[in-house]
Amino acid sequence: MRVSSRLIRVGTEYIAMVLVLLGFARVVVNFFKFGYLQAPFVFDIGDTFMDWFNTAYWAHNPGAYSVWRTIYLPLSFVITGALGNPRCYGNAPYDARDCDVFGIVVIVLMYVACCIVAAVAMYRRDRSTAVARSIALCLGGPILFALERGNLILPALFAFMLAYGGLVRSRGFIAASAVMANLKIYLLLPLVSLMIERRWRLFELSLIAIVALYLLTLFFVGAGTPTEFVANLQNWFNFRSGVVWDEILYTTTYKPFLQLDVGQYPVRDFIEQPVVDIAKRFIEVEVIVSRTLALACLVLAWVYPTAVSRSRVVFFVLMQSFIIQNPGGYAITFVVFLVFMERWRNVPTALAIVCAFLISVPGDMTVTTIFEVERESWLSGRIVQSPYILPLGSFIRPGMILLILWALAFDTLRDIHRAAKAGPPSWGFRRCVKARGEPEAGTPQAPAAG
Repeated sequence: MRVSSRLIRVGTEYIAMVLVLLGFARVVVNFFKFGYLQAPFVFDIGDTFMDWFNTAYWAHNPGAYSVWRTIYLPLSFVITGALGNPRCYGNAPYDARDCDVFGIVVIVLMYVACCIVAAVAMYRRDRSTAVARSIALCLGGPILFALERGNLILPALFAFMLAYGGLVRSRGFIAASAVMANLKIYLLLPLVSLMIERRWRLFELSLIAIVALYLLTLFFVGAGTPTEFVANLQNWFNFRSGVVWDEILYTTTYKPFLQLDVGQYPVRDFIEQPVVDIAKRFIEVEVIVSRTLALACLVLAWVYPTAVSRSRVVFFVLMQSFIIQNPGGYAITFVVFLVFMERWRNVPTALAIVCAFLISVPGDMTVTTIFEVERESWLSGRIVQSPYILPLGSFIRPGMILLILWALAFDTLRDIHRAAKAGPPSWGFRRCVKARGEPEAGTPQAPAAG
């Protein structure tokens, strides 16, 4: 790469990093000014860290699957139960948060561990952009959202970055796969990358480890059978379909916006009907086309496996799911990490990387205020006016994610076209060696030169 081109690449990323830092500074300033974390952080400003403490409460009390109707797998309760003070969970989860200080320490340590692993993975990938990308991810909105919630996506993210950041060998990959799939069930999907690489032994051992860990934790917890999980998952989908504002607050897809028209929301009283109809049609078509595109890239990756990097395959595997179902704002961290594992090779990859920086910018701007509620902010200990708003980022972030998907899909199709001209397809089940210097799953990366 020419010096001038390299300076443009590195300079652009560091400028984008500054935008993330400015967004982070704005979040901090507004917190001290108003006494709470503004949108897109959750509206319930007294609920900080409660994803952890609610789970820990039910880890120490019966009824997680029958009363709370959780969709967490048993490993979540093993972790929060083992890392919680049992004396703090006799009353309510909110009381436990004020009592179990060690739980808060664990949440912060998980966040720090994720940042360290991300920095190491990006340093090994590309030293010249490692600082910018690491800061953008670790001070970005998606992972800060996970930190504020105290969500168990943090240990899942730690395992994910170890496995797909090229930092562990086969045994470490198997262990990481077992942990992350038992924390977030959709993280079972990235194992498709092993199938495309025809790494059947590693694929089989990973599946065995996932099932073994599930059965072991099921034995310890005494609940969380597949029947209970499926029933609770159906209940969760029914419940979330009616909570439209929470769904669109920090989303990976435009699909939740469709609920505004079918639910009891008078959008047509405020927006002209032709505009609503066009937007509705666009979302319906975009969801189908975008998911089809992601799936097509996966099918073609099977036929030409050496043309597509492992991180790219995992990206498409997750995106075909994230396009139709919002997994939560913190799951955007997976998208950002995978894009940051890309190299700035051409216009499509450059566009994807820049968009990944932009969706990492924390904070938001208000389009309109729905209503305000006076409540106590747990972080500041102050009584404040907490507005429930429609943020501008709710419209921008899904569009940025679409741009990333389409840009990387275009680049992938071009690479596959070149591979098709260079040699025959691979229809068999024999293992294929990765091209473009891309490490395979379970193979540590060597540091790249700056």
